Amino acid sequence: MRTDWIQRKGEGVVLIFFNGWGMDCRAVAHLQTDADLLICSDYRSLEAEGGIPDFSSYHTVYVVAWSMGVWAAANVLPEWGVKPDRLVALNGTERPVDDLYGIPVRVYELTEKGMTEQGREKFFARMLAERDEAALFSVNKPRRILTEQIEELYLIHKLSSEHKKCIKWDKIYISEKDLIFPPENQRRWWEGKALVTSLSGGHYPFYRFTEWKEIL
Repeated sequence: MRTDWIQRKGEGVVLIFFNGWGMDCRAVAHLQTDADLLICSDYRSLEAEGGIPDFSSYHTVYVVAWSMGVWAAANVLPEWGVKPDRLVALNGTERPVDDLYGIPVRVYELTEKGMTEQGREKFFARMLAERDEAALFSVNKPRRILTEQIEELYLIHKLSSEHKKCIKWDKIYISEKDLIFPPENQRRWWEGKALVTSLSGGHYPFYRFTEWKEIL
């Protein structure tokens, strides 16, 4: 797993963001914060590159996770010994490849098989609900190698069947037009577990926010 410090003063407040599949730091580059910011992505492994980050100097730790990052956060945070002051999930569950609680297995396998350059562009298009978002996403589109993303897709499938930890979340966002993670499966998973807030739009929800504190 890749970890990138976007801002790092080493004191006060830190926000840890667990990204979605295939993404890099550009996915949320437009969101502003005064806090230190660590972005986690690339779940070909759940072991952090360079070792476990040191959060001992922070008095407040926030966690935001999106899509496959929800599963990753649930399994990584206990290993890191991090007890966040607030955890927020967007458009994902702790069972990411699952007929009832995540992306249906058959759909996921078809996505794996069809992940070409053209298939990747179709996937990104399906993440976006509004026509004008496509132009905006040109700025946020990841610049990662396709073969690496295909490997990540395969290994998320494998690793998520082996690592199934659950943690306590404070707030859940579900986009009503999510074409990647079925909203009904998300609602089924989170029922009775956390406060759920509905969003308009599709799987990529971040154009509804300008600052991280709005999500928190």
